Amino acid sequence: MNPELRRNLWLELTLHRLVAVPVALGLILALVYKMGEPDPFQPMAVTAVSLFIAFALWGGVQAGDAVHGEVRARTWDGQRMSAIEPWSMTWGKLAGAPAFAWYGGALCLAAYLAVSPERTAPKMALFLAAGMVLLASIALVGSIVAGRKAVVRSPSSAWVLGIVLLFVGPWMSVLSASEADIAWWGRSWARLDFLLASTIVFAAWSVFGAHRLMSQELRVRTTPWAWVAFLLFVSAYIAGFGIRYHDTPGQKVNVVVIAGLVVSMATIYPLLFSEASGAMAVRRLLLRVAARDRRRLLEETPLWPVSLALAIVFCLLTVTLVGPRGSEEGFFRGVVLAPVPLVLLAVRDAALYMFFALARQPRRAEAATIFYLLLLYWLVPMLLRAAGAQGLSDLVLPPFWARPGFAAAVAAVQAGIVIAAALWRWRKNYGS
Repeated sequence: MNPELRRNLWLELTLHRLVAVPVALGLILALVYKMGEPDPFQPMAVTAVSLFIAFALWGGVQAGDAVHGEVRARTWDGQRMSAIEPWSMTWGKLAGAPAFAWYGGALCLAAYLAVSPERTAPKMALFLAAGMVLLASIALVGSIVAGRKAVVRSPSSAWVLGIVLLFVGPWMSVLSASEADIAWWGRSWARLDFLLASTIVFAAWSVFGAHRLMSQELRVRTTPWAWVAFLLFVSAYIAGFGIRYHDTPGQKVNVVVIAGLVVSMATIYPLLFSEASGAMAVRRLLLRVAARDRRRLLEETPLWPVSLALAIVFCLLTVTLVGPRGSEEGFFRGVVLAPVPLVLLAVRDAALYMFFALARQPRRAEAATIFYLLLLYWLVPMLLRAAGAQGLSDLVLPPFWARPGFAAAVAAVQAGIVIAAALWRWRKNYGS
């Protein structure tokens, strides 16, 4: 048996918990049954679902502390040096750390299926179970990232709260807001069926992502093909909501390209602040380039340059494919050149982070980068506009939507200056 899973099961599933949970659940449902007469089954089903959500949240907290807690207790290095393989470690943490939540959630789902009068109860139960897997696996990803960055002071519940607000909350609100079908890729899909399939697919992606991160933590070499595949999948998934039945193939390509640009741009900054991209990482990459070892170069490359490269590709596709159709009205006409300054600004921001990360004694490079990005994107332009200096404000934050050509030139100059500063710091502190 998986030793990590066995250890967590011994810690989480004590005899007292195994007995107390079904007894408490039975008493709660009995109370609801008596209070809900003469038709108590619908209130009992709602109660079972509510209790399941509580267990799911608790499971997310436990999964969010699976690696983070080990780092805090200074036992993670010992686990990393053990003989456990990445997949065994991943599902040992994912199934073992929140084992009590899985146990309580399974009992709640069983009670829901037993008392629910709805014909869609099996699909709803599967949707809830997939949502719990999605929540726990994303929390595990956050735990691995927090452990990697040595963030041992902040509680893991902060990760879980953000995950609930960003992922689980919208899914549940969409499910309860309407019963109408969902239009996706020009076809109508039953709402519950679509959300069920989407949740299962994203849960599988999140588990796979946790496995890839765990592989990196256990020093198992991986190439970034999985990240590229995920970004392309998310791009196609999001594009499906903007594609209509009567759209031409060219219009569908436009939507997919724009969605790919948005997705790749949105992932650059979280990856930039969560991955190790200091001087040692740069030195390893330069050694791989000098040795012409392409595979090891891909294995050593962080993911944020991959997202940036993909954003550049989608930017070029937007200009070349959407640009010739500039006569079209509406959204596509405005996005022909706007991605160019946006990508250049992303290059500038990445170089700004590397400037701080390449200091001789880098400390709080993330905080310093965020501070200066707030100045560049918000405070300084707002102050200049308030003072009536619109021209100077445009030189700090170029108007990429209204004047994309001018904005591209300004962003290119800014990116060149910051890249030159980062290269100067590299040569000064670490040689040529």
